[in-house]
Amino acid sequence: MIKKLLIFTVILSLLLVTISCSKQSTSEISFEKSYYVSRIIDGDTIRVFYEGDEVSVRFIGIDTPETHSGDKPLGELGEKAYWFTRNKINTENLNKSRVFLEFDSDKSGYYGRLLAYVYYKDKEGNLHFLNKEIMENGYARPLFYDDTSKHKEDFIKAYKSAFENRKGIFSFYDSKDREVLDTQLSREDIGKIRWVIFNVKNVSSSGSFLKIESQDSSFYVTIRRNEYNAFFDSLNIYDLKDKKIKVYGEVWKDKYGKFEILARAEFEFVVIK
Repeated sequence: MIKKLLIFTVILSLLLVTISCSKQSTSEISFEKSYYVSRIIDGDTIRVFYEGDEVSVRFIGIDTPETHSGDKPLGELGEKAYWFTRNKINTENLNKSRVFLEFDSDKSGYYGRLLAYVYYKDKEGNLHFLNKEIMENGYARPLFYDDTSKHKEDFIKAYKSAFENRKGIFSFYDSKDREVLDTQLSREDIGKIRWVIFNVKNVSSSGSFLKIESQDSSFYVTIRRNEYNAFFDSLNIYDLKDKKIKVYGEVWKDKYGKFEILARAEFEFVVIK
């Protein structure tokens, strides 16, 4: 009996070691090898020379305002986010224009881009986690996926810190000048940070999104489930039905001509009555 138990213990130990090694191998990270950044595309996308090719690298876990209009509008803080990333990589970097990359299990994303956590060393040789720094300074919002959650807790803390210290996106949070009724939204508001005031007609969910619709259906708020699970602790959005609320965020316009805000956290909501 003791012999069988000993054999079982050895097999179990070997199995745990194998699993541990397997998990470690899915994260390819080496701070010994750096990669040359050939171009800064925007706040969360760069071009690097990687294994002989020039490729795009999308920063995991964050979403900065756009510097060019497309699926999403030109963002009010898009240029500032771009220059923040550029200064960190090109100016404050000990090894100018060189960065270190860390990957999750899924290294590639849409359009053949690499998905990475990006690091650089400052002039004193200290290592900095750039994805987190961008978020912490309010130049990005969280963008989580089930398979890219290694540094999720870092990003949650960073986004809350940006809010608490009124950095970047949240620098307008206490400004009454940013308030607008949903019925008064216009094309001048697209891409701008606003407090949109409206009466909630309906709250629903579909797939990976939750949706809060205004009374006249000209405006709505969406929340991705990944961010909802990460940032909503005390606010149940289904309790907002028939309430008058205001929501803080960047105003978009969908293909049907309706205005929209993609919310990320419960502190972006205020119940008026």
